[in-house]
Amino acid sequence: MIRDIDPIEEIRKHPGITAGSLAALVLGAAAVVYLTQRTGPTRYQRIKTRIDPRGWVDTAELRDRFHDAVDAFRHRAEEVGEQTADFSREARHRAADVAYDARDRADQWFRSARKDSKKAMKKHGKTARRYADDAGAYARDHAREGGALLAVATIAAAVGAAVLESRRPDSRVRRIVRF
Repeated sequence: MIRDIDPIEEIRKHPGITAGSLAALVLGAAAVVYLTQRTGPTRYQRIKTRIDPRGWVDTAELRDRFHDAVDAFRHRAEEVGEQTADFSREARHRAADVAYDARDRADQWFRSARKDSKKAMKKHGKTARRYADDAGAYARDHAREGGALLAVATIAAAVGAAVLESRRPDSRVRRIVRF
């Protein structure tokens, strides 16, 4: 089916579209006339440079500022790196000094504890020998009297007393055994 389109009839049906189209055509024609006059190319260039964003920013100055910022950042990063290295060296030396001091203190404590334990062993060893000598003397004295059983019981009592002494929490014998 073929339709006949009458332009006048279409204009009458749509007056807003028609008015807008005519206004656009008139503005376009005015712009062409304005820009193509004898001074037109300079006007066109002026308008073009105003619209072009590259003309708004001085790229050379911006590039220089960016390079300055990069240099400042690099310089500060190098300073921070050097400060970190110095701090690391200082921390390592302090840690080594603390470790040496701790080792010296531990050595001193160990020597002192060993010395004290030797003194305690010597002292308590003398006491134990004395108890054993007393028990032996008592056993000899009583063995002559016929009390051999009593002598064995006395020795057992002396050994039992030493064992009981070592079981007490504040016992000197117990402290000797720890070292």
